[in-house]
Amino acid sequence: MGSQIGRLALGWAAFLVLASGVLLLTLTPGTPQFVVTLFTLCLGLLLGLVVVVGVVLTRRREKREGGS
Repeated sequence: MGSQIGRLALGWAAFLVLASGVLLLTLTPGTPQFVVTLFTLCLGLLLGLVVVVGVVLTRRREKREGGS
């Protein structure tokens, strides 16, 4: 179950980053849409970072405890 949640969260993070990255190329800087899209990009990057850190910490803990 835990790996499925991680994959789902990573998928959402990738979607947010890709979608907002493409949109940023088409929007004019300084507009409200640009700011919201930039905020969305940052949230996607933060979510991806949290997932990756969670996976690394989980693998280290499993390795230290003898793993399954």
